[in-house]
Amino acid sequence: MALTKYKGIDITGIVNVVPETTEDNLDLELLTPEERAALVNHTGIRFRKVAPESLTIRDLFEKAIVKLLDKTGWKKEEVDVLVCVTQSPEMIIPSVSCRLHGDLKFPGSTMCFDINSGCSGFVYGLHTVGALLAGMETKNAKAILCCGDLSTHLINATDKSVRPIFSDGVAAIAVERNADNSEITGYFNLETAGKGQHAIEMQKENGGQAMKLNGIDVFGYSVKLVPENIQKLMEFSQQEMTFPDVFVFHQANKLINESIRRKLGIPEEKVPYSITDYGNTASASIPMTLGTGWKDAEQHSGWIVVSGFGVGFSVASALIRFSPLFCEPPEEY
Repeated sequence: MALTKYKGIDITGIVNVVPETTEDNLDLELLTPEERAALVNHTGIRFRKVAPESLTIRDLFEKAIVKLLDKTGWKKEEVDVLVCVTQSPEMIIPSVSCRLHGDLKFPGSTMCFDINSGCSGFVYGLHTVGALLAGMETKNAKAILCCGDLSTHLINATDKSVRPIFSDGVAAIAVERNADNSEITGYFNLETAGKGQHAIEMQKENGGQAMKLNGIDVFGYSVKLVPENIQKLMEFSQQEMTFPDVFVFHQANKLINESIRRKLGIPEEKVPYSITDYGNTASASIPMTLGTGWKDAEQHSGWIVVSGFGVGFSVASALIRFSPLFCEPPEEY
């Protein structure tokens, strides 16, 4: 079991960015009016953000990073780590993070790399940058974690099973280490069920590739594995399920998430959603939801559970202290 914890690592702030174009599932010509209403009712997804082909993931990450630096007041020379979590880079090499490093003129001392991960990517990315910061000599080391995808660039627009679900968007997260803080600030449970690798995958189609989704498999793996993963996490942290004030799930669809919520016995008011207005934004969906549905720090204990699950089949949950300086709702590009 990949149960881990770290000390003195905190999220300082979150910025979310989405494309300006919105599609309404109730107007989607692929479906009949009856199918549209049923889809919105079952999935909870009404609107989706769609990036034009000319827009790249690097464009959205850059806008988010620039705003994040402005909001935190960080100088580029202070950033020790820049990690980009995405499955939709505009090119295979060089990495998105290295291109951003060059474009934004970060110093040579800034470590950069990409993580190829989808729906669990925010939690995996947060664990990765936290572990890196914890091992650095810099007393108050800083990292920028970028998460997100242009999922609409990976799908066949005539595929009824994926187009009404996936949406585009990114998040940039400021993560900071306080070397003087010896308290545990994060518990993680990172797991993989590789037998579910075909639930969501790219497949050959018309000379190219397109993302395909097996809804029955995704539902089955999610509803079984995610509650088990979170239960193990809470046992590891020696906390009851009633301890966190907020549980933020990857925005897969509302049917899946409500099944998970009920299985864990979590009250509705503790599970915020962004899926109605922003759809499934892959690894950006958790920070996106925090930006739209998180309560002010003064109103809760400062501990939340975040849980990502999907492509792989990958499942990752964390109980983290969460009292950032800011947590921004999505801004349009």
